[in-house]
Parts: sequence; structure tokens; C-alpha cells
Amino acid sequence: MHEETKNGHGVSSVDKRMSLKDAVSRFIKDGDALYYGGFQTMVPMAITHEMIRQRKKDLHVFCTTTDVGGLDLLVSAGCVSEMHLAWSMNWFARGSHGIRRAFQQETLKRHDLSNFAATSALMGGFLGIPFMAVRGNVGTDLVKYNQEDLRVIEDPFTGEKITLVRSWRADVGIIHAQRADPLGNIVSWGTRSSPDEFGAMGSKRGVIVTVEEVVEPEVVRSDPDRTLIPFYKTLAVVHCPWGAHPSACMGHYGQDIRFCEYQGEYQRNEHLLHHFFEDWVYGCSDHEAYLQKYVQMFGLESLERLKPQKGFKPLLDVHYSYHDPVVWLDIPPFSDAHIGGRD
Repeated sequence: MHEETKNGHGVSSVDKRMSLKDAVSRFIKDGDALYYGGFQTMVPMAITHEMIRQRKKDLHVFCTTTDVGGLDLLVSAGCVSEMHLAWSMNWFARGSHGIRRAFQQETLKRHDLSNFAATSALMGGFLGIPFMAVRGNVGTDLVKYNQEDLRVIEDPFTGEKITLVRSWRADVGIIHAQRADPLGNIVSWGTRSSPDEFGAMGSKRGVIVTVEEVVEPEVVRSDPDRTLIPFYKTLAVVHCPWGAHPSACMGHYGQDIRFCEYQGEYQRNEHLLHHFFEDWVYGCSDHEAYLQKYVQMFGLESLERLKPQKGFKPLLDVHYSYHDPVVWLDIPPFSDAHIGGRD
């Protein structure tokens, strides 16, 4: 929508809700560097499918750890030319076969580093500094083959060897979360991903988010500690239930193991993969059509069984109370015999 409104305090604000198609078309350009969100859960799968539908190309991806094969599909579709990451997998396909094939065929530049180094690279981008010092990686082939991201220097304070990791700043971040308000304040809990916070906040232009629910700003302000990304870093809010499927979204649904296995059969077999794209991506006009196809093929009960059956709610009685300094207006300054009177 991006309509300008006035909130109750007279502050100008923008309604950032829009369709997934419009968000990807408007904010993701060929050749962009992307932060690809989701630390094995809340993977931005609906955004992934839409980027493939729109045939985005020459994307450079920064990622820590991702699952369920979303990034693998993006590479297999020819959308990615370069990636910097720690780990990518579809556990139920026993690997990232599209990424492996593209690397072996020399259509993909791949730069590997450790999980902590990748998270530190995002933290450095978030902090706006050129690099971070990290323990580890010294003595491994990661440093040998990834000079784009890793260097070893002598610590000027101790003389010991220390690894430096280049800070990452994507052009745009893509993430999935539980909730956001129309202004773009993004709420997440459970496996609250620090890479998502650093990757999105460090993005130069901002972040696109798909969410299970859109709530009023007053709801977000009532529990501010759960705000992962503030409104000023958000480009678009897309209301997209099941937008992380087949990965999990805490409090809404678990990982769809059977669909991961099913998708994995296509990922393993290059000669079959085009059928998956035709049926599940290009053949679906949007994420809602994807869900309708899923229900037609596997039944509504297959989605229903993913909904939470166990869990808990916090027992802590959290109250964001505060004291108003105005109560001191008529109170004279404290004093004693040593200090004496004060004006």
C-alpha cells in the first residue's frame, strides 16, 4: 500500500503492506546482494518461490545456516551467481544437490566459512564496521579457499594469529516472522534468529518480510522486547500465512517432513527438477495457489497435523512499568548538613 497516515501522536507513518508479487518486483533487482534469512526455521520460502517465478538473476546471497532446500531451489533455478554461507541443507534430501551441481559446473561462485564467522560477518554489517575478529578458522582450508571473506593476521595486542571476517551488508534482506504491524515493526519469538536481526538491520535498503499475522501497532508496542526489526528498516510487509512452509514457524506450525522428502526427490534428480518448478512454482500464481495445490494433492489434514500440539506460554508476569519524572517538579533538592542549601 505505502499510504502515508498519521498515528495518534501526530507522527507521519507509512502503511507498508503489499502483495508478495509487488514486494519482490519493486524491491529486489537483478544483481542485488541478498541476506537470506531463517536459521533452519522460518525460512522465507514464499519469497523464494516468488523470486524464481519472476526469474530474478545474478543474485549474490549472504546466509548463515538454512534448511528445507529453499536456497538450493533458488540456485537450481538459475537465480544465484554467488553465495557466501556457512551451511545449507535439506536434511531429507541428504544434501544441497542444486548448489553442488552449480558449483561443479562453475555457474556458481561459493565462499564457505564457519557458522560463527558467518554470524559475525552479519554482526559487523549491523555495526557498520569493515570486519570482525573471530576465534577459529585458523589452520583450516576455509581460510585458504575463501580469501573473499577470511584473512589471518597477527593480533597487535598478543602476537597470536587471529582470523578476520569481512563484514556483510546485503542490499535487501528477506525473512519470515510471526507478526508485524502495517508500519513494518517485525515481531519474532522462540528461535529468535540473531542472524535475521543482524542481516536485516545491516541491509542497505531494508528488509522484505512475510508474516503469519498482521497486528495493530498498539499490539507491538505492548511487548516491545519481541520486536526484531523496527519499522524504519522494513521495505514491505506481506501477510502470508504458511509463508515458511515446508520449514517451521514457532507457534504456528512445524516442519513438513513428508513434503521435504517429496521435494528432496526432485532436488536429488536434476532430470526431474523441472517438473517441480513447473508444478509448484511457475504453475502457481502465488503462495495461496501453492497452498491450494498442496491441499488438493495431500489433503488439508496434512497441513492440520503441522499445527502445534505441545508447547507452553511464559509464566513470567512481565510489566513494562516506568516512573514519570514529573513527580519531582514540586520536590525541593535533597540536602544535608554537609552540602547545605541549594538553589
